[in-house]
Amino acid sequence: MRRKVLLLIFFAFVDSRSASATCAPGRPFCEALPDHTNPNAVTFLGLVKETVPAPALVLPPAASGDLSSGVAPQARRSAGDRVTETPRRYPLVRLQVLEAFSGVESGDFTVRLTSDHFLDGEPMQVLDMHPGEVWLVEAYRSPTDEGWYTSFCQRSKRASQADRELLVLRTWAAGKALPAHFLGQVFNRSTSKSVGGVRVNLRGEKSFSAVSDSQGHFLIDNVLPSVYEATTDLPMNGVPLKIDLTKSWCAERILFVK
Repeated sequence: MRRKVLLLIFFAFVDSRSASATCAPGRPFCEALPDHTNPNAVTFLGLVKETVPAPALVLPPAASGDLSSGVAPQARRSAGDRVTETPRRYPLVRLQVLEAFSGVESGDFTVRLTSDHFLDGEPMQVLDMHPGEVWLVEAYRSPTDEGWYTSFCQRSKRASQADRELLVLRTWAAGKALPAHFLGQVFNRSTSKSVGGVRVNLRGEKSFSAVSDSQGHFLIDNVLPSVYEATTDLPMNGVPLKIDLTKSWCAERILFVK
């Protein structure tokens, strides 16, 4: 019995090896607009029409004497003592495209929900979509199976929580632009604390500035499109940051001070 429990723990670890992987912080749409030239990416506003859970796990019959039988459904040992992984099984969501921004036309669109963490071949902690909800969806097409996927790694979110994103996308789709802004946080690495009351400067053809609040956050709004250097009144770690607001409408950075 003890050996079976140990095998279960081991195989669970094997299948969850990506559990510690995390998505890189996604850049906001004002900083990274959709790419019309990428056929493997879509961005749209969609109404959830149907959700289909991941298919049930089906394992092949275990060979006589196979210790993994009934113990570790997420991985099994073949006759050659090799570990074979359970095939990936994804929940599906069918949406009606209400507003297309990039890479998709009106009609129905089906995506698979995925994540960085799989258990028994099924992704964990996927987007919580339900019929009747409206979502801003960003998805990518897998080169392996040509299927469309979305996850927390993309910028998908409920439309009710995406007012700023939708403003940016609708303005961009209309061929217009929004005033640029620069935001972020002032942080002291040596004390591991944010720093308030620090003046942040953007210097270019024209200069702009703001003072960080008690949590170290700052916002410089209505910035003219240009290339700037970001500095603070306190000495900074490293050289001044280059902030290019000629091709994007915003930039978000952490400014490290001494």
